[in-house]
Amino acid sequence: FLIFVNIGNSTGVALYGSRGGLILTYLTFSLPFSIWMLIGYFDSIPRDLDEAALVDGCGPVRALFQVVVPAAVPGIVAVSVYSFMTAWGEVLFASVMTNDATRTLSVGLQGYATQNDVYWNQVMAASLVVSVPIVVGFLLLQRYLVAGLTAGAVK
Repeated sequence: FLIFVNIGNSTGVALYGSRGGLILTYLTFSLPFSIWMLIGYFDSIPRDLDEAALVDGCGPVRALFQVVVPAAVPGIVAVSVYSFMTAWGEVLFASVMTNDATRTLSVGLQGYATQNDVYWNQVMAASLVVSVPIVVGFLLLQRYLVAGLTAGAVK
């Protein structure tokens, strides 16, 4: 909180109360785990694929983008889905770092619970709306997610 306020005061870039600051916070927490998972996945890709591409005349950059990255698509999708789900359901940073104009759906869902009453019908309807993108995304990316999580974890 104080770092974002100090950066905003010294540079003029508003991080507190903006979506940019929230994105930076989510990146800070999801990037280490994502890198760790992708290192495990890239280590599981056989080195022979890279060497075969180099023998066939590919340069190192072309071999990376035409051979290694397509082989790593399941791991990349798994890490992307994990990072998205973590940011989508997160409430703590979103409630502290945003204001009424920039609050997320998860924080908006808390608004249905007041001090005196909880509006259960509205909570359930809003929960369904918040859950739909995660379920649809999982159904579309399920085969990549399962392949990415299993191959990146086993050596």
